[in-house]
Amino acid sequence: MIQKIVIGILAGAVIGIFITAFFLPEAGIKELFFTKITATSIITGFFCSIYAYFSKSKLQVFMISILIGIMVFYAKYWITGHHFDPGIMGAFTGALLGGVFAVIRKFTHSYKVYRRLERLKKRGFNNYV
Repeated sequence: MIQKIVIGILAGAVIGIFITAFFLPEAGIKELFFTKITATSIITGFFCSIYAYFSKSKLQVFMISILIGIMVFYAKYWITGHHFDPGIMGAFTGALLGGVFAVIRKFTHSYKVYRRLERLKKRGFNNYV
């Protein structure tokens, strides 16, 4: 679970920095990291990673991550009044995070199947001569 949380926080930070760089192109890296958008993306990544740990479906992780992103960005809007269209920005951030977790799950599942087939080949499973 800790591994998924770390991945979620790092992915949220990277996504937040890219989104902030889109809105503030002349800002430095330190300024990009310490913004409300990046902080909200990190929080979204944290919650999405917790959900991705407990869910078994890639599509469900993707869809719920979009909803988590929307809810977190609207909460930020209600708390701070920082209005950069929280619905669309939350959906975009959630979709990117959900996509990251879906790709990671697909890659790890494919790798497990590949390892299992390699073990079976070593035991002579496919030697029909």
